[in-house]
Amino acid sequence: MPAHQDLRLWTHQQDDGKLLHGIGGWQNCLASGCTILALPSFRDRIPVIVDEVTTLVGPGEMIDVVVTERGIAIHPRRADLLEKVKGSGLPIRPIQDIQADVERICGGKPQKARFRPRPVAVVKWVDGTLLDTVWQLAE
Repeated sequence: MPAHQDLRLWTHQQDDGKLLHGIGGWQNCLASGCTILALPSFRDRIPVIVDEVTTLVGPGEMIDVVVTERGIAIHPRRADLLEKVKGSGLPIRPIQDIQADVERICGGKPQKARFRPRPVAVVKWVDGTLLDTVWQLAE
């Protein structure tokens, strides 16, 4: 499935498996009529738009728009938004193009983290549903 179909973004864990700060309650906004996620395209030379996240913290299909300093990606299923911004001059780009640009800048795709088979935390959805497990880093 193309990256934009899932909108896979690192928001809570880096490619090396270390936990990041959260970006601030965005999961609580995912049920809105239009969810816009604004974030940098990379942090410390680590791309944020990726093929596969380390830990799932929210359903990517619920994100409608991703805004970065490299452009704006609108989910293809939101034809209504794509139509409204047509001819606006906004830097609308497929998320795959933004991802490719960032990977060139950062020297390629991030390496996958290595983990021990020991859980250290769990990630729950706003309704309490278990989404994923955070595993101990292999040192």
